[in-house]
Amino acid sequence: MRGASGNQIAAFNDNSWQSTGSKDLNLPNLRGQSLSFAEQYQNKLLGEWSLRNVNGRTKMEHDPWIQETIKNMTWRLNAQARQQAPMGLVIIDNPSINAFAAPGGVIGLNTGTILAASSMDELASVVAHEVAHISQRHYESGVDERKKALLMQIGGMLAAIAASAVDGDAAAAVMMGSQTVTMNNTMAFSRSNEREADRVGMQIMTQAGYDPRAMPRFFATMNQRSQLNQVENRFLPSFVRSHPLSNERLSESQSRAQHYPPLSLNRQQRHQALFDLLYWRVQSTGKHASETELTTAAKNSVGAKLALMHWYGEQQRFTDAIDVLAEINQLSPVQRQKLEPLLSITHSQILTEQGKWSQAAEILENQQRLSPERRDLRLYLAEALTNSNQPIKAQALLKPLTEQQPSDRYAWQSLQLANEKLAKTTDSTPLKNIATINALRYRSHDQLWSGRYERALTSLTQAKQLAEKLQTTAQANSARPLLANINAEIKAVKTAKDFEP
Repeated sequence: MRGASGNQIAAFNDNSWQSTGSKDLNLPNLRGQSLSFAEQYQNKLLGEWSLRNVNGRTKMEHDPWIQETIKNMTWRLNAQARQQAPMGLVIIDNPSINAFAAPGGVIGLNTGTILAASSMDELASVVAHEVAHISQRHYESGVDERKKALLMQIGGMLAAIAASAVDGDAAAAVMMGSQTVTMNNTMAFSRSNEREADRVGMQIMTQAGYDPRAMPRFFATMNQRSQLNQVENRFLPSFVRSHPLSNERLSESQSRAQHYPPLSLNRQQRHQALFDLLYWRVQSTGKHASETELTTAAKNSVGAKLALMHWYGEQQRFTDAIDVLAEINQLSPVQRQKLEPLLSITHSQILTEQGKWSQAAEILENQQRLSPERRDLRLYLAEALTNSNQPIKAQALLKPLTEQQPSDRYAWQSLQLANEKLAKTTDSTPLKNIATINALRYRSHDQLWSGRYERALTSLTQAKQLAEKLQTTAQANSARPLLANINAEIKAVKTAKDFEP
């Protein structure tokens, strides 16, 4: 990946995809466990089903910069052990500590896990562990009993997510119940998988340029919380329940980590600088921190300073926000560059809160030219362009995102808004008709990936009716390819709706 500045390029590309003096990744032998095309296709369907269900049942952390930061880390770790990119990354806005993986390469992480970690390396250890579960096919290969256990585990996870919106204890009880049923007969299998995921996860971390010693450190944090919860008669953290943490496993991970070379001080500092930005961004967007907490932390943390600036903007306290920006601008050019693109993103959000969309777009365009591949910059810039009456330019930024990641709900929503804007503002009747139809189509994609199948079909039916009317007008040539696309999309929604794992 390319960063938004020379310093950030160094931070992310300084051999971060290379081994830090380690041997090549030594993955376990998977003889007899290769998957047929039919099994691979089934796992793809199961991964998509999991993604749609999770999207439809929980509150997500949709902030594009947070998603981009975690995605870059996840994709980097994944690349060390798998040829296929992950199917999807979901960041759940939930204070509990949890992470999960599903067949097809769906990886999920609670914001509570980010806030419980003390470094980027500790966070990477959780994701590396989940990548290892996928790369070692713990959820995919084996006899029917294991597949049944997987389905019950996913079902339990989804039920717990749904229950957590109402009652945290109820969610814990649901998860514990589903785990108990499946683990009674497969506990040895589960423990064996956990140890293997720990070992392979450490190798993945080392190959990707993270400190494998962070894994036992995070385990120790989980162990302390588990003991505290047991004393206080509270439920265990979700991650401990779904990834049983025994004293033996903790001891093994601590011993294994000692055989890896320590991370260089320079790399540790770069990781910690990024984690400072991430930690406080999550605190701010999730509304977990008060003004007092942000103000106090901002004295020693530039990440907290940016979060405070963002918080002031959301509170419409623009003078205070600009004062914080002025303090940041007193940093040296090199120090400011290390904050990009988050500094420009935060500044643009202050401007958008004031309705200054054109100024926001100008700031974001400067960053987007430097890092054209970044999804977050495309999304923020597209929003600014749509609201400054440039929806066609916004569409050009967004369409590649949906092609790269068909499950990108944020991009589909942004495309819908751009087309609605175009339909309202254009003087061209043909363009207005096409934009209206496409707005309905893009809405259906968002509805599909949140599991709202009937609504998706309703949106597509409306789009089809409008496209059929166009066949009787001078726009008949435009209507034919539109109808073909709509019919294919209706078929895809019906297939997804009918799938049962």
